[in-house]
Amino acid sequence: MRKLLGLTLIAFTFACAKHETTTPNAPPSAGHSKPAAQTQTQTATAATTQTTSSAATTTADVGQAMPAYSTDLLDGKKFDIAAERGNVVFLNLWATWCGPCRYEIPELQSLHQKYAARGFKVVGISLDDTGVGGVKQFVSQHSMTYPVAYDPEGKIAAIFESSVLPTSVIVDRSGQIVWKKFGAVSMDDPTLKDALTKALDAKS
Repeated sequence: MRKLLGLTLIAFTFACAKHETTTPNAPPSAGHSKPAAQTQTQTATAATTQTTSSAATTTADVGQAMPAYSTDLLDGKKFDIAAERGNVVFLNLWATWCGPCRYEIPELQSLHQKYAARGFKVVGISLDDTGVGGVKQFVSQHSMTYPVAYDPEGKIAAIFESSVLPTSVIVDRSGQIVWKKFGAVSMDDPTLKDALTKALDAKS
Protein backbone atom coordinates (compact mmCIF):
# COMPACT_ATOMS: atom_id res chain seq x y z
CA MET A 1 0.00 0.00 0.00
CA ARG A 2 2.74 2.49 0.97
CA LYS A 3 4.79 1.78 -2.17
CA LEU A 4 1.76 2.26 -4.46
CA LEU A 5 0.74 5.45 -2.71
CA GLY A 6 4.32 6.70 -2.72
CA LEU A 7 4.59 6.36 -6.51
CA THR A 8 1.34 8.22 -6.99
CA LEU A 9 2.45 10.95 -4.56
CA ILE A 10 5.52 11.60 -6.74
CA ALA A 11 3.24 12.20 -9.70
CA PHE A 12 1.18 14.55 -7.54
CA THR A 13 4.04 16.98 -7.16
CA PHE A 14 3.86 17.66 -10.89
CA ALA A 15 0.11 17.75 -11.30
CA CYS A 16 -2.95 18.65 -9.25
CA ALA A 17 -5.86 16.27 -9.32
CA LYS A 18 -9.25 17.78 -10.09
CA HIS A 19 -12.12 17.28 -7.69
CA GLU A 20 -15.49 15.72 -8.31
CA THR A 21 -18.73 17.64 -8.23
CA THR A 22 -21.92 16.56 -6.54
CA THR A 23 -23.32 15.09 -9.74
CA PRO A 24 -24.29 11.47 -9.03
CA ASN A 25 -22.40 8.79 -10.95
CA ALA A 26 -23.07 5.13 -11.52
CA PRO A 27 -21.17 2.74 -9.22
CA PRO A 28 -17.64 2.09 -10.53
CA SER A 29 -17.12 -1.20 -12.28
CA ALA A 30 -14.66 -3.59 -10.70
CA GLY A 31 -11.32 -3.64 -12.44
CA HIS A 32 -11.63 -0.16 -13.99
CA SER A 33 -9.91 2.95 -12.65
CA LYS A 34 -12.84 5.18 -13.70
CA PRO A 35 -16.07 4.41 -15.61
CA ALA A 36 -16.31 5.76 -19.15
CA ALA A 37 -19.53 7.62 -18.39
CA GLN A 38 -17.93 9.68 -15.64
CA THR A 39 -17.53 13.33 -16.63
CA GLN A 40 -14.54 14.13 -14.43
CA THR A 41 -11.25 14.75 -16.20
CA GLN A 42 -8.24 14.14 -14.03
CA THR A 43 -4.58 15.06 -14.41
CA ALA A 44 -1.66 12.69 -14.24
CA THR A 45 -1.91 12.21 -10.48
CA ALA A 46 -5.47 10.99 -10.27
CA ALA A 47 -5.18 9.20 -13.61
CA THR A 48 -2.76 6.81 -11.93
CA THR A 49 -5.42 5.79 -9.44
CA GLN A 50 -5.90 2.06 -9.55
CA THR A 51 -8.73 0.02 -8.19
CA THR A 52 -7.47 -1.68 -5.05
CA SER A 53 -10.77 -3.04 -3.84
CA SER A 54 -11.62 -6.70 -3.83
CA ALA A 55 -14.94 -8.24 -4.68
CA ALA A 56 -15.82 -8.14 -0.99
CA THR A 57 -15.32 -4.37 -0.71
CA THR A 58 -18.20 -2.03 -1.42
CA THR A 59 -17.05 1.07 -3.29
CA ALA A 60 -18.77 4.44 -3.47
CA ASP A 61 -18.52 7.75 -5.24
CA VAL A 62 -20.04 11.22 -5.15
CA GLY A 63 -23.83 11.08 -5.12
CA GLN A 64 -23.91 7.63 -3.53
CA ALA A 65 -24.45 6.48 0.03
CA MET A 66 -21.36 6.02 2.17
CA PRO A 67 -20.81 2.27 2.65
CA ALA A 68 -20.33 0.70 6.05
CA TYR A 69 -16.91 1.55 7.45
CA SER A 70 -15.34 1.38 10.88
CA THR A 71 -11.83 1.43 12.29
CA ASP A 72 -10.01 2.33 15.51
CA LEU A 73 -9.22 5.88 16.60
CA LEU A 74 -5.81 6.63 18.08
CA ASP A 75 -7.37 6.90 21.54
CA GLY A 76 -8.58 3.31 21.28
CA LYS A 77 -12.23 4.13 20.66
CA LYS A 78 -14.09 2.85 17.62
CA PHE A 79 -14.94 5.14 14.72
CA ASP A 80 -18.04 4.00 12.83
CA ILE A 81 -19.33 6.21 10.02
CA ALA A 82 -22.84 4.82 10.50
CA ALA A 83 -22.90 6.34 14.00
CA GLU A 84 -22.28 9.79 12.49
CA ARG A 85 -25.72 10.16 10.91
CA GLY A 86 -26.95 13.66 11.63
CA ASN A 87 -23.41 15.07 11.44
CA VAL A 88 -21.43 16.37 8.49
CA VAL A 89 -18.18 14.41 8.36
CA PHE A 90 -15.05 15.38 6.48
CA LEU A 91 -12.96 12.25 5.92
CA ASN A 92 -9.31 12.92 5.17
CA LEU A 93 -7.08 10.07 3.98
CA TRP A 94 -3.44 10.83 4.78
CA ALA A 95 -0.08 9.49 5.95
CA THR A 96 2.79 10.87 8.02
CA TRP A 97 5.23 10.58 5.10
CA CYS A 98 2.95 12.54 2.71
CA GLY A 99 4.19 16.09 2.08
CA PRO A 100 0.89 17.57 0.79
CA CYS A 101 -0.87 15.98 3.76
CA ARG A 102 1.27 18.03 6.13
CA TYR A 103 0.57 21.17 4.12
CA GLU A 104 -3.18 20.90 4.57
CA ILE A 105 -3.23 20.19 8.32
CA PRO A 106 -3.78 23.87 9.29
CA GLU A 107 -6.71 24.08 6.85
CA LEU A 108 -8.31 20.97 8.32
CA GLN A 109 -7.72 22.18 11.86
CA SER A 110 -9.38 25.49 10.98
CA LEU A 111 -12.38 23.75 9.39
CA HIS A 112 -12.86 21.48 12.39
CA GLN A 113 -12.82 24.35 14.87
CA LYS A 114 -14.91 26.74 12.78
CA TYR A 115 -17.88 24.45 12.16
CA ALA A 116 -17.82 22.05 15.12
CA ALA A 117 -20.79 23.78 16.74
CA ARG A 118 -22.89 23.02 13.65
CA GLY A 119 -22.47 19.26 13.85
CA PHE A 120 -19.34 19.10 11.69
CA LYS A 121 -16.17 17.13 12.30
CA VAL A 122 -12.96 16.37 10.49
CA VAL A 123 -11.75 12.79 10.86
CA GLY A 124 -8.25 12.08 9.65
CA ILE A 125 -7.64 8.48 8.62
CA SER A 126 -3.98 7.51 8.64
CA LEU A 127 -2.95 4.88 6.11
CA ASP A 128 0.50 4.44 7.65
CA ASP A 129 1.49 0.80 7.89
CA THR A 130 4.56 1.14 10.15
CA GLY A 131 2.81 1.22 13.51
CA VAL A 132 0.41 3.42 15.40
CA GLY A 133 3.13 4.85 17.66
CA GLY A 134 4.62 6.99 14.90
CA VAL A 135 1.20 8.33 13.98
CA LYS A 136 0.48 9.33 17.57
CA GLN A 137 3.79 11.15 17.78
CA PHE A 138 3.12 12.98 14.50
CA VAL A 139 -0.36 14.04 15.62
CA SER A 140 1.06 15.43 18.86
CA GLN A 141 3.89 17.28 17.14
CA HIS A 142 1.49 18.96 14.69
CA SER A 143 -1.16 19.81 17.31
CA MET A 144 -3.92 17.96 15.46
CA THR A 145 -6.97 18.15 17.73
CA TYR A 146 -9.52 16.61 15.37
CA PRO A 147 -10.13 12.84 15.63
CA VAL A 148 -7.57 10.65 13.91
CA ALA A 149 -8.17 7.02 13.01
CA TYR A 150 -5.73 4.30 11.96
CA ASP A 151 -6.32 2.13 8.88
CA PRO A 152 -3.06 0.36 7.96
CA GLU A 153 -4.88 -2.04 5.64
CA GLY A 154 -6.22 0.83 3.54
CA LYS A 155 -9.86 -0.23 3.70
CA ILE A 156 -11.05 3.35 3.25
CA ALA A 157 -8.81 3.82 0.21
CA ALA A 158 -10.40 0.74 -1.34
CA ILE A 159 -13.88 2.15 -0.72
CA PHE A 160 -13.02 5.38 -2.54
CA GLU A 161 -10.86 3.59 -5.13
CA SER A 162 -8.01 5.99 -4.47
CA SER A 163 -4.25 5.57 -4.30
CA VAL A 164 -3.74 9.34 -4.14
CA LEU A 165 -2.82 11.06 -0.88
CA PRO A 166 -4.33 13.12 0.43
CA THR A 167 -7.89 12.28 -0.57
CA SER A 168 -10.81 14.05 1.13
CA VAL A 169 -14.53 13.32 1.17
CA ILE A 170 -17.55 15.05 2.68
CA VAL A 171 -20.38 12.83 3.93
CA ASP A 172 -23.58 14.75 4.66
CA ARG A 173 -26.04 14.31 7.52
CA SER A 174 -28.00 11.65 5.64
CA GLY A 175 -24.92 9.56 4.88
CA GLN A 176 -24.51 10.65 1.26
CA ILE A 177 -21.13 11.43 -0.28
CA VAL A 178 -21.43 14.98 -1.61
CA TRP A 179 -17.84 15.97 -2.43
CA LYS A 180 -14.48 14.35 -3.08
CA LYS A 181 -11.06 15.65 -3.93
CA PHE A 182 -7.70 14.11 -4.74
CA GLY A 183 -4.99 16.42 -3.43
CA ALA A 184 -4.44 18.97 -0.70
CA VAL A 185 -7.44 20.90 0.60
CA SER A 186 -7.73 24.68 0.39
CA MET A 187 -10.54 26.81 1.76
CA ASP A 188 -10.18 28.94 -1.37
CA ASP A 189 -11.66 26.05 -3.36
CA PRO A 190 -15.16 27.22 -4.42
CA THR A 191 -16.46 23.66 -4.81
CA LEU A 192 -15.47 22.86 -1.23
CA LYS A 193 -17.17 25.99 0.06
CA ASP A 194 -20.34 25.21 -1.89
CA ALA A 195 -20.52 21.55 -0.85
CA LEU A 196 -19.79 22.37 2.77
CA THR A 197 -22.39 25.15 2.94
CA LYS A 198 -25.10 22.93 1.45
CA ALA A 199 -24.25 20.02 3.73
CA LEU A 200 -24.24 22.19 6.87
CA ASP A 201 -27.49 23.95 5.96
CA ALA A 202 -29.35 20.74 5.13
CA LYS A 203 -31.43 18.96 7.75
CA SER A 204 -30.82 15.31 8.42
